[in-house]
Amino acid sequence: MKTLLLLLALCLASCSSPRQGSTIVLIVRHAEKASEADDSPLTEVGEKRAQALIHVVENAGVTAIYTSQFKRSHDTAKPLSDRFGIAMTELPVNLQNPGDYGKRLAKDILEKRAGQTVVVISHGNTIAATIEGLTGRAAPIGDIAYGDLFSVTVSPSGEAKVIKAQYGF
Repeated sequence: MKTLLLLLALCLASCSSPRQGSTIVLIVRHAEKASEADDSPLTEVGEKRAQALIHVVENAGVTAIYTSQFKRSHDTAKPLSDRFGIAMTELPVNLQNPGDYGKRLAKDILEKRAGQTVVVISHGNTIAATIEGLTGRAAPIGDIAYGDLFSVTVSPSGEAKVIKAQYGF
């Protein structure tokens, strides 16, 4: 696991070679949830995955953490928030129109967090739309696993690159 984390950290630091002023958005699905209830907390494994996320992003210069309104999203983000002293920014999913969430989230990040490194704790059904909103093109990423991490680098000109990695165990 340490080797994987080291490789991911090196990749985040150098693989995409973000230019000065690029916006870097690290997107993960919330960690493993305890049940199918609407507002389920995390399992013990999910809590461990949330802790593992700290080590993945600790040298990335994160300045903002976005979550939805759901407990599983907050529980995944809380260790990051506590460790780095960054308040969580909640952008609620509109349950009557969840399809617009990714585009609203991307717009908020690009308008308010341009040039920063942001972590997004999202959901399996909103990640592709968020990547599409950031890159301007469809994101054929398939099923989203709990350990998937998408790094989207958006240059000041709007050119975007996506890297898919894994974290955790």
